[in-house]
Amino acid sequence: MMRKKFSLLLVSLLALTLLLSACSEKLALEPLDAEQNVKLKVLFWEEDYFYREYGNYFTMKYPNVEFEVISTAKLQQEMEKSYEDYQEAMYKFIEENQPDILMLQPDQYEKLASEGKLYELDTIMKQEKFDTESFLPSVMQMLKDKGGGKTYGLTATFGAQVLYYNADLFQKNGVELPKNQMTWDQVLQLAQRFPTSGSDKDRIYGLKMQGMGGASDLVMNLGRTENLRWVDKEGKKVQFEAESWRKVYQLATNALKSGAIYQENRDMPQSGDTMESYMSRNPFTVGRAAMTVSSSWYMNEISRAKDQIKDFKPFQWGVVTAPVNPAEPNMTDNMYLSEIMSVNAKSANTRAAWEFVKFVNGPEMARMQSRQMTGNLPTRKEFIKDKENHDLSAFYLLTPKFTTYNSKEYPMPNSFYMTQNTVIDEQTKQFLNNKQSMEQTIANIQKQLQDGLDKGWQEDEVKKKKDKEKEAKK
Repeated sequence: MMRKKFSLLLVSLLALTLLLSACSEKLALEPLDAEQNVKLKVLFWEEDYFYREYGNYFTMKYPNVEFEVISTAKLQQEMEKSYEDYQEAMYKFIEENQPDILMLQPDQYEKLASEGKLYELDTIMKQEKFDTESFLPSVMQMLKDKGGGKTYGLTATFGAQVLYYNADLFQKNGVELPKNQMTWDQVLQLAQRFPTSGSDKDRIYGLKMQGMGGASDLVMNLGRTENLRWVDKEGKKVQFEAESWRKVYQLATNALKSGAIYQENRDMPQSGDTMESYMSRNPFTVGRAAMTVSSSWYMNEISRAKDQIKDFKPFQWGVVTAPVNPAEPNMTDNMYLSEIMSVNAKSANTRAAWEFVKFVNGPEMARMQSRQMTGNLPTRKEFIKDKENHDLSAFYLLTPKFTTYNSKEYPMPNSFYMTQNTVIDEQTKQFLNNKQSMEQTIANIQKQLQDGLDKGWQEDEVKKKKDKEKEAKK
C-alpha cells in the first residue's frame, strides 16, 4: 500500500515538474498586439514591386502594420557616381538605414549572419511549429550552412535554368529524348542529330541558346559550366589561350559549324516590335527548335504563345536539368536565390518583422505564387507545378552550389562584358567563314580581350580620379 502511494506521489511530482518546466519556457517573442500600430522598414529594390508581391497581402491580414520601403535603387544611383565596392556599399547602406526586414542575396546573408546582424529563426520556428519540412531540403540546408549552422532567413521562391525540349520534334526525327545530367558535349551531339536543311524561315534547329544566341552566348555558357574564368584572380590577365578554354571553344565552334545551333542576327531591326513578332523570333517557342536552355519564367512564354501568335501550333514539351560539369554531375550553379528574407537583430519590431517573414514564406503564399507563375518557383516542393502537370523536378533535382560572390577575386571593369561579346562574335564569324584558322582565331581573341581589359581598367582609373577631384572641390 505504501509502495503504491509512493508511486502515485512520484508520478504527480514528475507531471508537476514537466508542467512547471513548460510554463517557465520563455517565449522567444511576445505575441503581436493586433491593436498596436507598427511601422516596419524593409530593404527591397523597388517599392511598387514589394507591395504588389508581398506588402498588400500582408496588410490585408495585419492592417495596423505600415511599411517604409528602403529601395536599393537609391544605392545603385549612388554607385554610378563612385567606385566604391558595391557589396561594401550595400553593407554600409544597411548599417545607416537599419531596416527591420532585409531582402538579401546568399553572399550578403552569409556575411551578415556571421557578424551577428541577423535574428536567429530556429528557436521561434520550433516554438511556433512553423512547417519547414515541405521546403526544398537543398534550400534549407544552404540557409543553415551559410548561417554557420543556424537559420537566419527564409526564401519563398527560387529560380533555375533547365534544358527545355520539344518532344514532338524528337519523335518526328527519331531522336531519343534528352536525359537529366547531360554534359554540354552530349547536348551538342544531340542537337547535331537534327536536319539542317531548309530555308531560314522554315528549317528546324537542334538548339536555341538563351539570349541573343550568338557565339559568345554559347562559349560563355560552356565555360561557366566548367568553372572557367576569363581573367586571373587579380583581374589583370586574360586566360583564353589556356588549354581548358581552347577545348571549350573547339566544342562550341564545331557545333556552330554544323549548323545545328540557332544564331540570331544581332543587327536585326527590332523597333516597333509587337508581342507576336517578338515571340515568333524564338524558334523554340514556335516549334522550330528541338532544345533551348532557359529559366523558369520561360514556361509562361510557352503558355502565352497560343494567345499571342496567330496560327500557333501547340507541341508537347518537357524539361531536364541544364548541362552539368562532368566533374560534378550532381551539382549545379543554375539554381539561384535572390530574396532571402531576414530580420535585423537590432530591430525594435522583431515580432512584427517575424510575422511578415513567416507569412510570406508560409504555405498560403506559396499556393498563391504557384498559381501566378510569375517566373520564379515556390521553395515549398508541393506547389512546384504548372497547369499542364509537367514533370518539373529538373528545376530542383541537383544540389545547388550557391557560390559566394567575391568582388575582390577575378574582378573586371564594367566595359569588359560588352568587349567579350563583341570580340568573340566577330572573331568566331571570321573562323566559321574560313577566313582564318582556329589557332589564329584563339590568338586574336586573347589579344583583343587583353587589350579591352587593359583599356577598361585605364578608363576606370581616369573616371575614379575625376570623381575624387569633383568631391575635393565640394
